[in-house]
Amino acid sequence: MLNSQDVSKKNRVLVITGTTGFDSLVRKIDESRELEKGYDITLQTGEGAYQPKHKPSFDFDKGLKDRLHEYDFFITHAGAGTIFMLLEQRKRVLVVPNTERADKHQIELAQYVKSQNLCAVCQNVQEIAHAISKIEQSTQGLQPYEKVEFNAVKEVLRYIYE
Repeated sequence: MLNSQDVSKKNRVLVITGTTGFDSLVRKIDESRELEKGYDITLQTGEGAYQPKHKPSFDFDKGLKDRLHEYDFFITHAGAGTIFMLLEQRKRVLVVPNTERADKHQIELAQYVKSQNLCAVCQNVQEIAHAISKIEQSTQGLQPYEKVEFNAVKEVLRYIYE
């Protein structure tokens, strides 16, 4: 049995699947019981059908952005909104593209953030337990993301009125 000191040494990991859910990722992490030795993992399920049996979970949390400080690492689907929200907050992120989606934009975005050294990437859900066991090393030395402000309204108005 773990004492409170052992629990506090565990890395806290939040898995974010987006609104549509990512059942294969949630199931694989939930069933990877060996991860519980070193990680406290919470799963966001979105609208997915699979309900975790071994790890705490929730479907949505509108206040999630305010709770990011509670976690050490983040595993997320390759949704642009989620990735860039986490990067703007200077979080350590492991991206897993949802290849089950009809569109393949998540694969492209995952390749982009990896090529820019912004996030670690696990391309295959079947390898997620191994990727989590290496999350500390794989998310060290990543480039900090610098948000570029884009305000086209001023440019459009200047073009129209000049």
